Amino acid sequence: MKTYRFGVLGAGSMGKTIAAGAVRAGLFRPDEVLLFNRSEEKRAANRAEGYAVTGDFTEVYTACDTVLLSVKPQNFAEVLPQLAECKCDKPLVLSIAAGISFAKIEAALGADTPIIRAMPNTPLMLGVGATQLVRNAAASEKQLAAVRSLFDEMGVTTVFDKEDMINEAIPYAGSAPAYIYAYADAMVQSAKKHGIDEQDALQMFCQTMIGAAKMLMQGEKTPAELIRAVCSPGGTTLAGMQVLEERDLYGMVAEACDKCTARAYELGK
Repeated sequence: MKTYRFGVLGAGSMGKTIAAGAVRAGLFRPDEVLLFNRSEEKRAANRAEGYAVTGDFTEVYTACDTVLLSVKPQNFAEVLPQLAECKCDKPLVLSIAAGISFAKIEAALGADTPIIRAMPNTPLMLGVGATQLVRNAAASEKQLAAVRSLFDEMGVTTVFDKEDMINEAIPYAGSAPAYIYAYADAMVQSAKKHGIDEQDALQMFCQTMIGAAKMLMQGEKTPAELIRAVCSPGGTTLAGMQVLEERDLYGMVAEACDKCTARAYELGK
């Protein structure tokens, strides 16, 4: 029997957020969660919150029922070989590293290791994230359901049957906040040129994004129908939309998404 129910290998912002969400939802007590961090200062802060802490990441693997791998993709080459040397009952491995495939993890830890890949986005930190999940052959439906219940507490969750779909979905959830922030920044910078205060512009645009998202989520009209509803013939909105069409907004977005997905596959090689 393992000492802890949940462990985080890499208790940075996202790893800690997921652990805190599980505790907040009542899935685990803080003392049932083991957090690894290289920083003694951060370990002390986590300990003060009631979590168990360690400076040895292999302890997370050997002592926890479920292990969240939340280190950067480029660190897997360092981490996986050391975990492979651990002599213990295999935990459920939950990986949130973009592009790191089941094959790469299984090559180090064994094909009999139950693994679930998750792709959360940063709004998860506010409890309004969008997460995608897929399990390998060694992970059970029960384990998948338990992981889904965890992420459901922090937003909405989509489960895929095929691993490749995790990569295909990255542009539309995992990476999408950055694209939205870029559009918001462009709008704010434009507003400043027209004499509008930066904070006023940001507030106006953020509220507009919230309202537009709610209208989209109602599902009563498609995005194209909602666009037409705002674009009065010969009006102001249509004048702006014509520029976006002339500059091929849809083509640029498609290219950006294709590049994002291609990079995810490159990371998995």
